[in-house]
Parts: sequence; structure tokens; C-alpha cells
Amino acid sequence: MASPIDGERPEGAGRSFSKDLERGPDVLGYYRNYEAGHKQRDSIASLPDDGMGIGSAISSSNSSIMGDPDAQQNVGEEWGPQHPCFPHRNSHVSVDDPEYISTRIIRIRRDWLIMGDLAPTFSNLYPEILDPAGMNEPEFRRVIDKLNSELTAAFAPWSARNLVDGILGLVTGWLWEDLGLTGAKARLARLERWIEAWNREMARAADEGAPIPPKIIPLRQTGYMTLDIQIGDPEITPEPPSTPALSRSEMPLEATAAS
Repeated sequence: MASPIDGERPEGAGRSFSKDLERGPDVLGYYRNYEAGHKQRDSIASLPDDGMGIGSAISSSNSSIMGDPDAQQNVGEEWGPQHPCFPHRNSHVSVDDPEYISTRIIRIRRDWLIMGDLAPTFSNLYPEILDPAGMNEPEFRRVIDKLNSELTAAFAPWSARNLVDGILGLVTGWLWEDLGLTGAKARLARLERWIEAWNREMARAADEGAPIPPKIIPLRQTGYMTLDIQIGDPEITPEPPSTPALSRSEMPLEATAAS
């Protein structure tokens, strides 16, 4: 039986195969003819214009897969553990310690824009909750500048002292570092002593009966990942009793008889 002529074949009746065997069937042409012949543009499995995909394209910017366009972009401003003023539980003391209940931790995050991952540096964004706790903004920025300058100098990989310490450590089989003779360890030790002196100064400046003074947690305890400042729990405030206490002699006769 003779094969039908290509010109007499109805459009979309079947697949048209190319004479080039290496090229294979004309799949894209088949899909174009199918869409032109049946006009099924509202099909569930419609193809895009180039015919090289499955499923319909997203035509609305309000689709849930695109996200909520009205959502708040600055997530750090929302109240929660990521907020700069959020009082965290004091994880540096035991749960049986009274400071676990009476104190909170204000966590200062790392600032990766100063030195990247070469040296730990902290953000100078001032948490306003530190003001009533006894640490004003100028003092906070002075502490941050001191810590960042000392940490940058201690961890700078291409400083002359660190290069000499690296060579001496290699020559001595790292005995130079084990003895604590490197400049980085000496500078970090001085920084820890400065933090202890600052804590003692804040404790002396606090008057008797005043709120708990601020205290900087040693950086070694946080792994230089955050700067933790211990303050008094802002929710704990001494409240006077609503009714004055009465002695047993001042109680009404009915209450005395009932007891």
C-alpha cells in the first residue's frame, strides 16, 4: 500500500518524522501542531512557548511560591532571640545558682564586615536595654572599640609578630606555642585581664541596693562568637505590698478566734 503524501496528511493527525535518522523525530513540531489544532491552552499540563518544560508557568506575582510581597524584610527588628535587646537566659551559671533567675544575658553578635573570618569582631549596635542596667552608649562603644582593636591585632595573620611566631613554632615543633610565648596568646591574656578589671570597676561603681551591675562574660567562654553582657533581669522589680502586714495583736477578733 502506498504511503500517504506529506502534503495531503491532515495537520495534527500524527507525528511527522524527519528523513534525517540521526536527528530523530520532530517532537517540538508535533507539540506545536497539537496546540494549534486543538486550542487547549487551559490544559493542566500545558507547555511554555518553547515547548521545553512541564507544567504551567507562574503568571501571578502573588503566588505563594514567590513569597509574600508584603512580608517584613528586616527580620532582625522583630522581637525574639535575634533582637539586640532580647534578654537571654544566663547559660553561664548553673540552674541552681540564684543568678540564673535574677540575671539575663544581652548577646552582641559578630560583625563579619570588619575582618571577615580572620579575626573575631563585634557589632557596635547599641542595645538600649543596657542603659537602665548601668552601661550607657559611650561606655558601650568604648568597650567595643577596645575589644575589636585588640582582637584584630591579635589574630591578624600577616602581622610581623604572628609571622615570626609561626616560624618559631615550626622550628621548635610547636613548643613555642605550647609554652604560651606567642604574641597572640599574650595579647589575649591581657585582654581577659582588662575585662576582669572592667567588671570589678562596674561592681565598685554600683551603689548599695542598686540594680545588678553589668558584667562582661569572658570571651573564652563564648568561643569569641558572641559578646555576652550579664545584666539584672529587667522583669524583676521590687514591688511594695498591696496591704500592710498586721501583727497578731492587731488582727480582728474574728480572725484570732478562727486561728
